Amino acid sequence: MIDVENKVFDTVYNALIAHNPNIKVYGEAVEKSATFPAVTVAETDNYPYRLSETEAEIENHAILIYEINAYSNKQNGSKLECKAIIKVADQAMREMGFRRLLCRRTPNMDRTIYRIYARYEAIVSKAYEEDGNTVYKISRR
Repeated sequence: MIDVENKVFDTVYNALIAHNPNIKVYGEAVEKSATFPAVTVAETDNYPYRLSETEAEIENHAILIYEINAYSNKQNGSKLECKAIIKVADQAMREMGFRRLLCRRTPNMDRTIYRIYARYEAIVSKAYEEDGNTVYKISRR
């Protein structure tokens, strides 16, 4: 299985922390954040790209789907805060080679918390070594 979840998370995390050092970033859904603003960055799908598999079913590429959720509990400006967060995360994802599939406001169960949700997709090659580093090629579909 092709696994770049740590690389994706670290890249988005670093971009978000540079934007706002007080932001809380999680790698999976959490029931309730103790602090806001909060973001989840999670891989939700990872399956082989069948057109590049060998007859022996060796996986050369995988299609990956990531979901990013931005949350704010500000009484005023929560929408603007979430949009700013998603803008930073979107830039980080696009720079890695991901394509945004959607971005929309999603009602949160707790109505005092504003939420924007974005989904990204890419085809990722299996790892190869280059100058002593492990490299994955990430491409838009």
